[in-house]
Amino acid sequence: MTSRKVIFRNISLIPLFLFSNLLLSAIVVDGKLEEEEWKSAQKITKFYQVMPFTLEEPEQSTVVLVYETEEGLFVGYKNYQPSETMRAQQHERDADDANADKVGMSVDFDGDSLMAYSFTVSLGGSLWDAVYRNENDGKKDWDADWVAKTSVSEDVWYAEFFIPWTVAPMKTQAGDQRKIKISFWRMSLEISKAFATIKSNPRRSRFISTFNELDIKNFDVSNLDFFPYITASNEKTSNDTDTKVGAEVFWKIDSGSQLNVALNPDFGQVESDDVVINFSAMETFYADKRPFFSENQSMFDVDGYRFLYVINTRRIGASPDYNCSDYSSELEALCSSSQEGNTDINLAFRYTKVGQGYDLGFLGAFESDEAFSEGRDYFATRYRVKKENLSFGYLGTFTKNEVLGRNANVNTVDMVYRPTEDFRLYAILLNSIVEDNKGYGLRISIRKQLNQDLSTGLGIYYLDKDLDINDMGYLMRNDWIMIGGRTQLQKTDFNKTSKTLMRTYHHSYGCRALSNGDKEGCFTGFEIKNQFKNTSQIETEVFFRTNGRDNLITRGSELAPYIKLPQNYGIEFKYVGRKNKFWQWDLFAQRSKGSEYSSDLGWRNKYYSSVKVFPLPNLTLRLSYSHEKEANWLNWIQDNFLGAYEKTQRNTNFSIKYFKGNQHELRVKAQLVAFTAKDPHAYLGSIDGRLNEVSTHLNPFSLGQLAFQIRYRYEIMPLAYLYAVYTRGGKIYEADEEDDLGTLYKRPWEDPSKDNFTVKVRYRF
Repeated sequence: MTSRKVIFRNISLIPLFLFSNLLLSAIVVDGKLEEEEWKSAQKITKFYQVMPFTLEEPEQSTVVLVYETEEGLFVGYKNYQPSETMRAQQHERDADDANADKVGMSVDFDGDSLMAYSFTVSLGGSLWDAVYRNENDGKKDWDADWVAKTSVSEDVWYAEFFIPWTVAPMKTQAGDQRKIKISFWRMSLEISKAFATIKSNPRRSRFISTFNELDIKNFDVSNLDFFPYITASNEKTSNDTDTKVGAEVFWKIDSGSQLNVALNPDFGQVESDDVVINFSAMETFYADKRPFFSENQSMFDVDGYRFLYVINTRRIGASPDYNCSDYSSELEALCSSSQEGNTDINLAFRYTKVGQGYDLGFLGAFESDEAFSEGRDYFATRYRVKKENLSFGYLGTFTKNEVLGRNANVNTVDMVYRPTEDFRLYAILLNSIVEDNKGYGLRISIRKQLNQDLSTGLGIYYLDKDLDINDMGYLMRNDWIMIGGRTQLQKTDFNKTSKTLMRTYHHSYGCRALSNGDKEGCFTGFEIKNQFKNTSQIETEVFFRTNGRDNLITRGSELAPYIKLPQNYGIEFKYVGRKNKFWQWDLFAQRSKGSEYSSDLGWRNKYYSSVKVFPLPNLTLRLSYSHEKEANWLNWIQDNFLGAYEKTQRNTNFSIKYFKGNQHELRVKAQLVAFTAKDPHAYLGSIDGRLNEVSTHLNPFSLGQLAFQIRYRYEIMPLAYLYAVYTRGGKIYEADEEDDLGTLYKRPWEDPSKDNFTVKVRYRF
């Protein structure tokens, strides 16, 4: 261990038993609303039904109390509801599909409709938080420092929130009063309805700009949090034991400024990624769940739906780069055998400033040197100007990679324009400079709410063949033009005797081409979703895709720059079962050739089913299984050489989630994938995109992959945890036909590539 890795070796953990932000307040967050202060709080009782979007008077009444102090915002809920209909299932943080009633709020602390922070608690005390920007683009990766509790009393349940002023950057406002914008909402699961104090919801094109104004006292706050950590890990497959010590500092300088510094940070994730089998040329994107990058990172978020992210923080601390071939034969072998799966980091920092009419941010990270590799350096600068209905910004990134001798610059200009309440224009312009290569791209998105029930949107992408942002960002693909849109109609005017609660019609369409204009193909899809009053749903979708070209599958081969593919079409059916108090099940079926986003030669049949069981309010069991079979699955092998196989993929997922109070969480998670490709036929792609069958022998092959994890988490206080995690998994590949499901599931367990036990403590001062 180098000296840079032991900067905080001697840091000791001093017990802290009280949440410091609450020390000065007379209100104790216990979910009971019994303190005298609540009698002088602002009271809000006017709610509208927003899901389904009828704006009718709610059938269940709600009272919201708002009380501000120097430390933060206290919010209390009184939710009137028959006790027999209440759902109080506990769940992990940020779970969308929890079987529980919920209340929450979204707060625009600056009152400029550019960004809002959302806080939700479910009956049972489980938390959910997110960041919204560009009206309704939500990100759940953000975990903030706040608390909430709930309680039940006959036919009413209570919720109590404390949101410290330090939870988000806030621009300075003159005077004794601060003007914020806020929305309060409530979800009642038994009747599958949501109510809010605004005439909107996050699924509509206008969301943040519809918030109600609220005047509160203006406080200028500062705060300093110190998070030392220690991690001890033992990897049985390599017999390695590793101990890391480090720290993070979160300094709220004033209301609008914050500095975060991490020294020798632990950027390893105790949350395992989902298993994904990907044979395509496009990289799988994984969200970052590490605390340093999940808190207050939203200022640097500039993205293009799911196709591109200018900053992908998973790059930082990823696998080192190696040039083993530069060494002698003896050292080359040693280099190959000593390659690491991730890189340690010496230092990371982030500074953000929210001012009057502007935002400013700096981000940097410096990786440590590993054996046969040098660490990369990452930098980002963010500046944004805000004027009424217009925001205009710049995001620049720079990555220095000594091993590859590569410097990469990305320059991005983004704009959000809202000339009217029902119209929004979002645009980003991109430029990448990697050594001497320059690339360009743009994304334009238009959204229009035509009336209460009807909305539409249009998106345009242009990404030239030289655009490269992947040193610090994520780009699903370049050399691409796409024009597409979607229109949605919601019908809610069903009579009281109807079993239907809401029906949604969704039409999507688009065309794609290479950046030189060569047509890739067009698609159209139509979906009907019927939501019933008993909380069940039925969804049906049909799609059609014209014949076109796939220029990715041959990985840029000059012998076959693209492959011609036929027309694709298909139908999907999905049933979401009623959310019963003790169980729920789902069913999905698909019959198709290809999809809206990819073309295939043969037919695909896919089936999926899952069941959830809730035997106790603090215990959830889930089992799911999917079976996919595809004829003439086309897979690239080398240059213009491809194979067509009979593909079968079977996925089994199992999880157990147990909670004791709101501090203890035990989770068992297993994901197993069995993949077989048999009956192969060899093809050579030609210069004009045709596939010519050849007699070259191809082996069938099989793949088995496993990810198993047992994780215990104890919440010492908000954002301070003790983890004990056991992880086991691996992947096996065989160049023969192996169709036995049990064998493909069993072998990665018997011969794992990872067999790890980790204990981590992250404390807070």
